[in-house]
Amino acid sequence: MSTLLELREDVEYSENEFIEHLVTKGIGYSEAVNVWNEFFDFVDKKLSRFIRTLYLSVYEGFEIEAAPPLVNDVKNTILTGGWIGTYKFYSDTLGHEVEIRIIPKVGTPYFVQMLNDVSGLVNMLGYPAMKVIWLNTHGLSYVRDYVSYSGMLQQLTELLMAEGFPPVVSPREFVSGDVIGHVNRSKTLKFLAEGTPLVVARRQEISYPKIPLMILAKFHATIENALLQLLNNIQCAENPELKPLEDMILDRMRYHSYALTTDILGMLVDSACVADLESLEILDKAREQAGKSKWLKDIIDFYQSYICKKPLAFDLFEKWRQNIPVQPLPSSKVYELWLLSLFSEIFINKLQTFPLIKERDGGFEFDFNIAGIQYNVARGDWSKIFSKITRPPRPDYMLVNGGRRAVADAKYREPGRLNVEDIERMIAYII
Repeated sequence: MSTLLELREDVEYSENEFIEHLVTKGIGYSEAVNVWNEFFDFVDKKLSRFIRTLYLSVYEGFEIEAAPPLVNDVKNTILTGGWIGTYKFYSDTLGHEVEIRIIPKVGTPYFVQMLNDVSGLVNMLGYPAMKVIWLNTHGLSYVRDYVSYSGMLQQLTELLMAEGFPPVVSPREFVSGDVIGHVNRSKTLKFLAEGTPLVVARRQEISYPKIPLMILAKFHATIENALLQLLNNIQCAENPELKPLEDMILDRMRYHSYALTTDILGMLVDSACVADLESLEILDKAREQAGKSKWLKDIIDFYQSYICKKPLAFDLFEKWRQNIPVQPLPSSKVYELWLLSLFSEIFINKLQTFPLIKERDGGFEFDFNIAGIQYNVARGDWSKIFSKITRPPRPDYMLVNGGRRAVADAKYREPGRLNVEDIERMIAYII
């Protein structure tokens, strides 16, 4: 049993407002006061600390504008902040869990539409766009890692399949009634001398390198299982705003499932999943068996990188899993990416070409050849004065066409809530 409370994003709630909300749930006034105190402590001592840790670990350098959940001791209020997610804490007063769901300020349907439009970038532009999306929504967390590994493994697998699995040619001796292959004269004569009309022959058999392909099968299965765990975490949160993330992860899982049903990998996956393929000796032997296949060797190196790298902030999320079942999304970044998807669609329709996506100066560049979009790129040659005394400013977008450039910043709030700092920031881009 649990009590669900839906609170709006970026709203400051007073004690009275919160208590009234609880009373509508059938909770008595005195109990509601106690639950408010429990929620106040939860935000102050746990939730706010967790979000700040995210800032310092997985979002360092990302310039996240979304405010963390905060308490105000003087006003006795709680600011829900700009992070969309589900938070849980156990209430001693109620004797069960209280689930807090943060509802986007634009409403669930519009927020879901933004995420769907953002995921549309992947459908249009493939893996490079996937990297832009997950890096900016989930920072450098293990969630981003799993999705990135998934995308890269897909690329390497498709390159390998286009090249073809490297054949392994080995001689095999067999006995038959027909003359097929190179006859072993001495053994054949021995059979004939005994009155047995059989021929011993040798021929070359073509097979595939077993250990490298077992590694490939195990890699796909391991990534699929990791994505399944992410999917379960999101589904357990029962947050409708995160439904597009479920769809994106399911799309990733479908590819790995498809790869594991191909003829060769399908025969190896069961034995591969229980085999020890992580020792240095096995990995070296796999590289030897891979022969001249560049892509198969790259997959082996990539697998070694995956098994040796401890996912960033994984322990942090495991520690807080009971209270924060899934990594919350900074809504301002979702809005930034949504505008990026709109800019990209306009450029694609206007220029009738797709961009080449490149990482540049801490951000990403969408190069349309004759024009471009720079997203979160810190350009020292853009702001002549400020770049000499501090780090170069990083506009959300720079639209480039020949020698002309325009900058734009995404502000996920009402026009009346713009402040002096927003104006100063725009001025810093041009002087």
